Amino acid sequence: MAKQQNFWLGTTDPYARLREIERLDLETQFREITGLFYADFRSVMLSQSFNGFLMTFAVPRMSRILESTGQLEHRVAKRVVDTILLSSAVMMHGLNAEPGRSAARRINAMHKQYDIHEDDFVAVACDEILNSLDLAERYGWRPVTDKEREAVRLYYSQQSRAFGSRNPLPDTLAGIKQFWSDYLDREASFEPQNRRLAQAVIKWYERMAPKAIRRLFILLLLADADPRIIRACGLPVPPKIFKILAGLIMRRTGKKDPVPDNAPNHVEALAAAVYPNGYEMSELGTHIQAKAAPS
Repeated sequence: MAKQQNFWLGTTDPYARLREIERLDLETQFREITGLFYADFRSVMLSQSFNGFLMTFAVPRMSRILESTGQLEHRVAKRVVDTILLSSAVMMHGLNAEPGRSAARRINAMHKQYDIHEDDFVAVACDEILNSLDLAERYGWRPVTDKEREAVRLYYSQQSRAFGSRNPLPDTLAGIKQFWSDYLDREASFEPQNRRLAQAVIKWYERMAPKAIRRLFILLLLADADPRIIRACGLPVPPKIFKILAGLIMRRTGKKDPVPDNAPNHVEALAAAVYPNGYEMSELGTHIQAKAAPS
């Protein structure tokens, strides 16, 4: 990804990244295309990780495992930041170069400690694909291209296998949408730990907003999530007006893109809050002796 670092930096052409995407080969450089896609729609991706966490809490089979680690209730900041750092390392450097290779091995080793159902691996990857594309398509400053859509699908298909999945993702976006929707209808249901985990992460995300508007901030984030997920987390679905308001704010936010490559890096700021003296890859993740998840 080294070439990606500079072709927006210092230029006034907002379509510089898109032209690079058009130049790259889809079959061999889908990771680079995906990285450029995220860079071009950076400002509208805030709710991606929030929605992703809630989705894993909405399925009891996953929430039981997540609760057993103790990370999300007692070390929320570390859990959130570690997830972002490990995933970012893989996307930035790929599976064949450091530190991406070590990050992928770290995640795979972590997953092997737990009895994770194969459908859960696939569903989490499908959620990342659909959530990312949906945010860009609804709120982005330019249209998303078919090449970007396919690159994102290919990237998360590869990532899912690298992170421990034995099953491939559906080979079309239509198939991914169908799998994800059927999965939620079948697996999303309330158990008490779902709410505990959701409330712990919500409390962490609240700190991103000024104290006076924290409740509104969370309602706006929740308004953009699938109601099936919200209900399974034991949370009330916000009234429709909040979804409308969230859409207006996000469309306005999307106009900030594309941001220069030298714009402030929020990932680095989050990492510094948890690891003020820096970190090693070996410190990231939930590498503890897991308790068996209840059946």
